[in-house]
Amino acid sequence: MKMLCYPLIENYAGIEMSVLDLDVLSDYLDGDQNEYGLDFAATHGFLSAIAVGPQFDRWLDELFDNNQNKVPKSVIEQVKLWLAELRQNLANEEGIDFPFEIEEASVESSLGDWSVGFVDAMFLNEDAWFTPEFEEQLVDLTLPMMVFSGIDEEDPQMESFRRNGQLMDEIAEEIPENLNEIYLMYHSPE
Repeated sequence: MKMLCYPLIENYAGIEMSVLDLDVLSDYLDGDQNEYGLDFAATHGFLSAIAVGPQFDRWLDELFDNNQNKVPKSVIEQVKLWLAELRQNLANEEGIDFPFEIEEASVESSLGDWSVGFVDAMFLNEDAWFTPEFEEQLVDLTLPMMVFSGIDEEDPQMESFRRNGQLMDEIAEEIPENLNEIYLMYHSPE
């Protein structure tokens, strides 16, 4: 995995005080010591939903199942920096970069894990996400995440999507642009 480090906070002398280190996050989130949180890809999906969606103040509590006090402070800081980076990229119209290849178009992939995290965060704040104003458009924009998350396994339409490899590839490619559109729905001035 390539290491990405982003300086996010500088003091007046220009000395970096905090940097995002995805290797630290990956090691912890995908390691045995992570008893309360999602894995690396799912955490990125969760944070992506928090970044693009409506405000949700309890996100850190929910991410670690109300056990963030048992998670190393350095990991909590890195998670906060990761969310800050996602928000900054969206505000700068750069979109969200995925920390894995999005071409893995199956439920049993990093994209599937990512989608589980995204859908989890979305449904934790369901009333704010699915307002009458946005509901119809949101259903269309989040369909790829719903399909890849494996949710609604009994739904025949979802299963037909999952059995069609070409369609799965196509909807996987829609996710980055859909995230930008969702962000604009909730974060654009009216």
